[in-house]
Amino acid sequence: MTRQGASEIRPGQHEQASLRLSLEPADYLEVLAGQVTQLYASGRIKIEGDLGLGLSLARMLSTQAMADWSPDRDLLEEVSARGAPLERIERRDMPAQAVFMKEYAQASRPVILVDVVKTWDVHALSPRRLRAEFGSVRVVPRVGDYVAAAFTPHHTYAQMSLAEYLDMLDAAPEQGILPPYLGNNAVPEGLLAYIQYPPFFVPRTCGRPNMWLGPAGTITPLHRDLVDNALAQVFGRKRLMLFPPGQSKFLYTWSNSKLVDGARVDPDHPDLEQFPLFARARGIPCTLEPGEMLFIPAGWFHKVCSLTPSLSISFFKLYEPPAAMTLPAAT
Repeated sequence: MTRQGASEIRPGQHEQASLRLSLEPADYLEVLAGQVTQLYASGRIKIEGDLGLGLSLARMLSTQAMADWSPDRDLLEEVSARGAPLERIERRDMPAQAVFMKEYAQASRPVILVDVVKTWDVHALSPRRLRAEFGSVRVVPRVGDYVAAAFTPHHTYAQMSLAEYLDMLDAAPEQGILPPYLGNNAVPEGLLAYIQYPPFFVPRTCGRPNMWLGPAGTITPLHRDLVDNALAQVFGRKRLMLFPPGQSKFLYTWSNSKLVDGARVDPDHPDLEQFPLFARARGIPCTLEPGEMLFIPAGWFHKVCSLTPSLSISFFKLYEPPAAMTLPAAT
């Protein structure tokens, strides 16, 4: 970072820099707050070179990448295995905080909460209102084969206004091509007033929530977040397939991140010659309806598919260890 605020990679081992990032000093605090894609969309971060790599490096500067704890995968798998195997994901109203912590968060047990999102002003988050009130907001949708690029720095992005993206949703999708996906963008400032943090996910522990907006057919491939998270469905429907943490040995996991593990196998189209152990995996399907919120404990694998045009808001508990890690290991 120079005195004028520009960050520059100078020639070292290589003849020339393959990537250059620049931003103003006043914007650095927003990078620390995780607002990387929004800064890039608005032109306040300039990236020359590999865009996916540049956005990934910029995110590494954020406090989201600086959590002072590390996930214990073995403990998460052990805690999940203590409970009886789940055959379906329970639906219920949000219980008292102590009950939620004991029966779900600390027990590593997913649950669909049917009453939390109903306290939001979801009408203000409809496509029509989003276009009318927030259409000028700059966004960075994923384009190309973002499923193959998942959990790597090799995503391809487009830059446009939210109104332009919503117009794209109205167009007929091209056969055999993934539709652009506004996935994992931080919720713009103006939209925060219409969203309420669930009781277990307060700003102090998770920072700003992320939005997932796209047409039917968008996919987030099988992976697990090593933090507790919650997915709130504002409009549209999503189908999920979940696998408990202890099934990692059947899912051919890999990772280049402290807080996320990918899975090489696609549960909807498994190649059992390449991934024979997947035949022993047992997934739990569920469909998330408008107004519902799915609590996904740290370590639970999940694949997400949009069945209709859809807006979801996700909360990740980044700044504290998962609740299941607060329990002592079994003796």
